[in-house]
Amino acid sequence: MYKIKSFVEEKIKNDTHLLTNFVFAFFPISFILGSFAVNSNLLLFCGLGIYYLKSKILRTKLDWFIKIIFLFFFVVFLSTSLSFFQSLYFQDDSSMSLTRFTKSMLFFRFFLLLITIYYLHQANILKFKYFFVTTTFATIFVSLDIIFQYIFGFNTIGLQGHWYNTGFFGNEVIAGGYLQRFSFFAIFFTILTFNNKNYFKFISTSIVVCILGSAILFSGNRMPLIIFIFGLFFVLLFDLKIRKIFLTSLVVFLVILNFLISSNDTNKMRLGNFYSDAKGILYVFTEKVFPKLVQDNKNSIVKKDSSTESEKSDSLKFRHQSFHERIFLTAIDTWKFNKILGNGIKAFRFDCLKLKEIPGINMEEDLFPDKKNRLCSQHPHNYYLEVLTETGIVGSIIVLIIAFSFIFFIFKSIKFIKKINFENFILLSAIISLTLETLPLKSTGSLFTTNNATYLILIGSIILCYRKNFKTKR
Repeated sequence: MYKIKSFVEEKIKNDTHLLTNFVFAFFPISFILGSFAVNSNLLLFCGLGIYYLKSKILRTKLDWFIKIIFLFFFVVFLSTSLSFFQSLYFQDDSSMSLTRFTKSMLFFRFFLLLITIYYLHQANILKFKYFFVTTTFATIFVSLDIIFQYIFGFNTIGLQGHWYNTGFFGNEVIAGGYLQRFSFFAIFFTILTFNNKNYFKFISTSIVVCILGSAILFSGNRMPLIIFIFGLFFVLLFDLKIRKIFLTSLVVFLVILNFLISSNDTNKMRLGNFYSDAKGILYVFTEKVFPKLVQDNKNSIVKKDSSTESEKSDSLKFRHQSFHERIFLTAIDTWKFNKILGNGIKAFRFDCLKLKEIPGINMEEDLFPDKKNRLCSQHPHNYYLEVLTETGIVGSIIVLIIAFSFIFFIFKSIKFIKKINFENFILLSAIISLTLETLPLKSTGSLFTTNNATYLILIGSIILCYRKNFKTKR
């Protein structure tokens, strides 16, 4: 014990910034502990960053990309402020609007996190290798815990598993999402660890992929499983030397996945429900983006039907709408209240109630063929629709600029990240993770919650830090 204490004290003495790196590396663990731990971790890290950087934050010229991101934060604040003043003058109860206004100001803490990460990395204080290590071990540990819970009915600390296996997350059904978000850090770390042992590298990577994928399946979260598999395919698009490893791992996992699904009725049912939900989501986007195409398809079905009257009525039978489809349509309807600047942060949960007053709109649980079926929720369950309804066209344009800049960076820098080393694999993990997290058609949590905003800023900041490094290489 004394030797370990002496070793730690010597390490801290030799590296005065070790505490800052440890606090940053603790983020993957704080996500497991909950929002309070994430907020505490964020404030402690930013406090340490401000202490080391001091006035440098104010004196350093901001990168244009950071300015665009700041502009988005300002639009969030502006749209919420306008909503607050509107409620102050035209409504009796403005307490909820005041709460939202306060949250829009507190939302700037995530921008502070971004610039703290950026400047600490530029000053060679922050090293991402510690984050890489803790992310890998946390992800694998959570995966093994969920598999244990699936087999024995309780996890390693005694929490019971029921319809979902949530592991350390208790009553929150988010274990699969957590694993999907950090899984590629674990996969790339495994390849890097056994880089000089070719056969063992193939075997160990396949094992890690199967552990992660199986845990996501057992967690009961359907979307993270599909996204995880898509991510494995996505890596194959890169012209990397490790493509054979990913292809082998993918084939092995798909074989195991097929066995796990075919041998368990619960897994079959979950994926079957996901298929019907996915069709509904796709229908929303095609109907709104290509309405004429959808209408022509409907008309062609009617024209082709030359059977009896009863069969014709069956062909025109009302189409079932999934939960997500109704929520997405509700988001588009609430956006129309304020198309330019949106309705402000966390406004959707209140604005959707206003749709009840509009004739022809049904907000009940039951579906009606002669009405527009909509549904209320805490948020629109899609990042892009949430940005649209809460920051309007202005906020959406800024987000699209950020997204296209990110895509442009990937294509410009991909030729520089072919070598197998820590720097490249951290960047690759971040690129793939952020790409999967921000896919347009997937259902998501709210962008403006602590965990989601922190995750996006963390991963985005890693890419932003390396963006400047790759500029110099070119």
